[in-house]
Amino acid sequence: MIDTDIKKNEIVNLFSKNTDYLISDNEAIELKKFIEKTKLPDSKTEEWKNTSIETLLRHKYKIGNKSVVPDEYINTFSFYGLDTDRIVFVNGFFSPENSTVNQNKGKIIIGSVKEAKKNNFKIFEEYFNKTNLYKNNFFSAINTSFSQDGAFIFVPDNIVFEKPVHIVNFINGNENKVIVQSRNLIIVGKNSQIKIISTYHSISSDFTLNNVGTEIIAKEDSNLEFYIFEGEGNEASHINNTFVHQYKGSRLKTNTATLCGSLVRNELYIDFKDEYCEADLQGIYLPDKEQHIDNFVNIIHSKPHCTSKQLYKGIIDNKAKAVFTGKVFVAPDAQKTNASQSNNNLLLTDNAKVYSRPQLEIYADDVSCAHGSTTGQLDREALFYLKSRGIPEKRAKTMLMTAFVEDVLNKIEIKPYRDYVNYLVNKRLKGQKVEGLCSVKICPNC
Repeated sequence: MIDTDIKKNEIVNLFSKNTDYLISDNEAIELKKFIEKTKLPDSKTEEWKNTSIETLLRHKYKIGNKSVVPDEYINTFSFYGLDTDRIVFVNGFFSPENSTVNQNKGKIIIGSVKEAKKNNFKIFEEYFNKTNLYKNNFFSAINTSFSQDGAFIFVPDNIVFEKPVHIVNFINGNENKVIVQSRNLIIVGKNSQIKIISTYHSISSDFTLNNVGTEIIAKEDSNLEFYIFEGEGNEASHINNTFVHQYKGSRLKTNTATLCGSLVRNELYIDFKDEYCEADLQGIYLPDKEQHIDNFVNIIHSKPHCTSKQLYKGIIDNKAKAVFTGKVFVAPDAQKTNASQSNNNLLLTDNAKVYSRPQLEIYADDVSCAHGSTTGQLDREALFYLKSRGIPEKRAKTMLMTAFVEDVLNKIEIKPYRDYVNYLVNKRLKGQKVEGLCSVKICPNC
């Protein structure tokens, strides 16, 4: 039995050796008190009861350091046919030599949080650590307290990005078990529009833990598309806490694709601060072997006339496990709320497991809210029909699985990125090695 208090102190002491962090001294004092009284999540923690972090606590970590990534890696994890601004981070540290920013120079800021704190302190101070991310759980607390860098994107009012921004995150343990902390801050101004792709990759063959925190501020009538791709490999674990504040008339679209990971936990919090906000949230997850993937979504409807949609689909193979929890809270004043959530899962073996818990908590009476969850296996009648038309069984199964996730994948509006994800998903569903974006010949994980 692992002593969680010892492991907690071990992790905190590991990061306490450094001093160059993003938060102020006063914030550090407050966070230290919060961390001291915050326990590591376990089976008694309601929101984590189906996800054990024991696999994370078995290792003795080192802090991931700055390192150089060869161009062959950077080019491999770019999207064919997609011209983007690209910012690269290695072990959570900005890599300017691998990054390229061309569009809207002088109007917007694309770079690192550390640089923003130094060169744009007024903006940094106004928006950094202004959500409840820091007190969400132990991992978000230490991320806030001990992060040194991460992506910073500031879009002023009335700016439309024609091309997406690609945030490329590498973790490199250099043959060590490393823990990395990245802290991202994204601000989208009034009437502005931007598309962001954030991808996570590993070039380490040893166990790694990536602890990510992201704060997003979507101002009045802004439009943000935010895509997350997680493909760090079978020996990598990933914890991702994302907090979004939306203001009047803002529109948010997110799509999270998780293809692999020893333990992956995605937490997404949406807080509607004003009326007429919209959030369209989708996700796909394909755990294999003994992997564990957990998606937790929490939407707070605190104002009237807001709309939220959730659609998450998973295909679980071998002895893998998946967890989905979708929560919608409707406050008493949030009349005319329109909220829907759906979680659908396919189990490919008798040993695969999924825990699905869509939830509604409604305190207003003039609302339209719905939720649903399905878990099952491939339709035998549909499979028989395809086989009767001369289609081999293996191909027929792949066709049915592809059709199952197609509606989620088709919601990706950036075509080159959608093509890549489609390619990888089809490879996985065919039982082949994933080659292309998250696992190529130079990648040791697959």
